[in-house]
Amino acid sequence: MDGLRLPPVIEEVVDPADDTCDLKLDKPGMEDELTVKEREVLEENKGRKEKEAEGTNVDKEQGEVEKGVKEEKPEDREERNEELISEEQELEELRSQVLQLLLELEEAREVSQKHEDSFQEMQGLLEDERLSSAHQAEAFTRQIQRLQAQLRSVQEEMDSLEEEKESELAEAQEELRAAQEEVLELQQAAEEAAAERENDIASLQEELCRLRAELQRLHATTQEYELEITTLRAEITMKSQRRVEERREGDVGQLKEECRTLKDECQALKDDNRQLSERLRLLQLQRKGSNDVYLALKEEDEMEEGGTQTTGGRDVGGGVRR
Repeated sequence: MDGLRLPPVIEEVVDPADDTCDLKLDKPGMEDELTVKEREVLEENKGRKEKEAEGTNVDKEQGEVEKGVKEEKPEDREERNEELISEEQELEELRSQVLQLLLELEEAREVSQKHEDSFQEMQGLLEDERLSSAHQAEAFTRQIQRLQAQLRSVQEEMDSLEEEKESELAEAQEELRAAQEEVLELQQAAEEAAAERENDIASLQEELCRLRAELQRLHATTQEYELEITTLRAEITMKSQRRVEERREGDVGQLKEECRTLKDECQALKDDNRQLSERLRLLQLQRKGSNDVYLALKEEDEMEEGGTQTTGGRDVGGGVRR
């Protein structure tokens, strides 16, 4: 619709050199209403008038020529005849140009009619487009009103949601503040617990060092006991040899007395070991952080007790047998 163009007004004017024919299109609407026959009649009338005018002009010119012929010389006559011939040729050329212009005018009228028809068609299309645009504008207006109503409802919902969000945010901030206070309290408690734990660890480390020293002392005592047991075994061996000799001599009572003394000494050593083990077990139970040390000490004590009992039993049995 934007590319619609109206047909231009066509005006063509023919001005010949001799002013014998003037054509000017002032009212194209009036000319379009003429029929073909009327156009032909007008053209014939114009042609007759032109011929009559040309005839009168020719007669005048011939009269003048005849008058001049009488007065002119033969050379002047020839020149005059040549001029007349040239004028007639020019006149024929002008007539042919007029006919050509008339044909072009007819073609221009046909083109103008086509443009007018296309203009009417485009005007109808424009009217249809205007109607459709009006309907679309009404539809758009209704749609805009509906969207505005929806927008208002959505805005109200957004306002209510913002209020709810603000209230929830205030509650969340209050909960966050309480949680932060609780976290601070927990941090303080954790710091206090860490300090207490460090103190406990330090005390446990001190106790562990003491237990290690005690364990080393127990190891030293165990080694002493082992040396003593070794010496006792040597003495028992020597005594057993003596007893063999005395047995041969029949001194059984003395051997029994020595065996009893050895049993008493072994029982005393067992009691000492048991007391030390109980003491170590109590210390380990008081300090739960040193379970590995307790288990190691317990195993060592059990092994030592088992070894002592085995060696003592063997010595006693051997002495009795001997």
